[in-house]
Amino acid sequence: MNASKKCPHCGQWSRWSQNPTDRCEHCQGILDPVAVARQQAREERRQEEEERYSLKFIEINPDDHWFIRFFKRIGLGFQIAFVSIISFFLWLIALLAG
Repeated sequence: MNASKKCPHCGQWSRWSQNPTDRCEHCQGILDPVAVARQQAREERRQEEEERYSLKFIEINPDDHWFIRFFKRIGLGFQIAFVSIISFFLWLIALLAG
């Protein structure tokens, strides 16, 4: 369903398919800049939440020297053990709290 919307930039009427990224037929300006800004802010918040709740483990590259890979594996083992212990304690606290 196509509708028309008045361009906030040039004041001409253009076809608008309710998409935030629709552009004016006359000046190529965005017809709904508020919706575009809202969509960009939502995407930025989603990316921030993904970064906030993700664990960064040590990456072991196959191109590294065997000596480096050995110590990275040891570090990764300690890292996984630490996360496992903390997760167990959090689970235990949640279980005991009811």
